[in-house]
Amino acid sequence: MSTTGLPLWRRPRAQLYALTALVWALILAVLVLAWPVLLPFVLAGLAAYVMDPVIARIAAARVAGRPVPRAAAVLVVYAVAGVVLYLLGVSVFPAVYREAVRGLLELRDLLAGVTPERVRGWTVDIDAFLRRYGIPLDVTPGGMPGAGGRFSIDLAAGLAQALQEASAFLRGRVGDVVAFSRALVMGTFQTLFFVVLLFMLTAFISMDAPRILRFVETLIPAAWRPDFRRLLHGVDAGLSGVVRGQLTIMVVNGILTLGGLLALRVPFAFALASLAFVLYIVPIFGTLLSSVPIVLLALTGGGLSKGLLALGWILVIHALETYVLNPKIMGDASKIHPVLIVLALVLGERTFGIVGALLAVPVASVFVSVFRFLHRKLAELDARAAVQPAPQAFAAPAAAPTAPLTKGSPQP
Repeated sequence: MSTTGLPLWRRPRAQLYALTALVWALILAVLVLAWPVLLPFVLAGLAAYVMDPVIARIAAARVAGRPVPRAAAVLVVYAVAGVVLYLLGVSVFPAVYREAVRGLLELRDLLAGVTPERVRGWTVDIDAFLRRYGIPLDVTPGGMPGAGGRFSIDLAAGLAQALQEASAFLRGRVGDVVAFSRALVMGTFQTLFFVVLLFMLTAFISMDAPRILRFVETLIPAAWRPDFRRLLHGVDAGLSGVVRGQLTIMVVNGILTLGGLLALRVPFAFALASLAFVLYIVPIFGTLLSSVPIVLLALTGGGLSKGLLALGWILVIHALETYVLNPKIMGDASKIHPVLIVLALVLGERTFGIVGALLAVPVASVFVSVFRFLHRKLAELDARAAVQPAPQAFAAPAAAPTAPLTKGSPQP
């Protein structure tokens, strides 16, 4: 039965699409209302996505002729992760904690010993260095702004104010070692609770991941499901590089950073390597932020030569990441232009703080994958329309066939 004559709201296909739109609108409304508590679920979903290839490979294996249940595969992965975390907890974490506390206490004492006379001496030395190399900048107070084409800033006042604020901040935070340790222990317990919740949610999502994907697919009309599978494949190709690839690069860079710092005997090597490992999760900005304390501590602990060696080792690590690890691990499908990465990081940080900055690149990868899918779909539709013959709107009507004239037939 043809439905072309029916009103639009009574056509079955239009009703199907309207109902699909209503279902997805309800899902989005629930997500918006539950946004303040969605962080553990989002992180659990990312963690389950990272572990899914390993779980799927274990579940595809056969033991005594039977496939391994997916729940058993999840338990195997969790057991291995628990052993790794235990080894890190008894070997690396205590060293990081001791170095972090000792570094904060030494920084507090250093800032407390910085006097205005010492700051003034530093500015005089910097000003002499600038004049020696012809740099038109004065950093000592009392100079004439713009005299002789030179610029003048009061570096001493700025340094004194910044050091005073930093010293007051550290005295308030670590002035009492017992209070600082107590706050650190409470923060550790809160983190452990969050991690336990995250592990539970990740286990539930990992066990039912295929079922969840099949349910989501049922929310799509059958005519659109092939395109939906193509879209999911593109999103997976992008996210696998951004999430799994970035985590792999974080581990490799963290190990290389720790090895270089230990070889150069840079102070607080474990704390600096742990900080670099955590900051590497934020592209571009994490690399810059992690390099600054490493070079500064290398300069203060061993002079200019050690500082240059530390900087050179960091550049070697980043060159290895750029030219070897990124092409091999991330691949072409997950490439995002650096301008888009910076834009996503700024928008994420301005909108949702540190959590937004952490999730900015994965979300940007999803948007880029959707854009690429729509772009390819548009090209397919354009190519399909080009091969179809254009309708002739003003074609002349065909003449009716006429019978041949015979003798005795009436003339027209």
